[in-house]
Amino acid sequence: MFFKWIPCHRKKERSFHIGSYTFPLCARCTAILVGYLLLPILFMFSSFLHWWYVPILMIPLLVDGYTQKWKWRESNNFLRFITGLLFGIAQTILIVLSVLFLTKILM
Repeated sequence: MFFKWIPCHRKKERSFHIGSYTFPLCARCTAILVGYLLLPILFMFSSFLHWWYVPILMIPLLVDGYTQKWKWRESNNFLRFITGLLFGIAQTILIVLSVLFLTKILM
């Protein structure tokens, strides 16, 4: 299965459940992959993308992840999904801008 190669802790309490089925990835990793699916759409709107979107969209995941790791608070799957989605979109923007930059300097 494809998902076994994706690095994820796969904790059942942090994964989505539909009936008795548990998603193979945690909510955050699932959302990051959903963010990657926006790649074709972001390529179409690449003229509106800026490099500074990337750190702004990544900050919520870092805050959520580290405050949970340091046991300052406990996150929930909805928040993990939202922060993971923003992070996945940020990585996708980084990929789009990198490809556009490389094609510009190489062509």
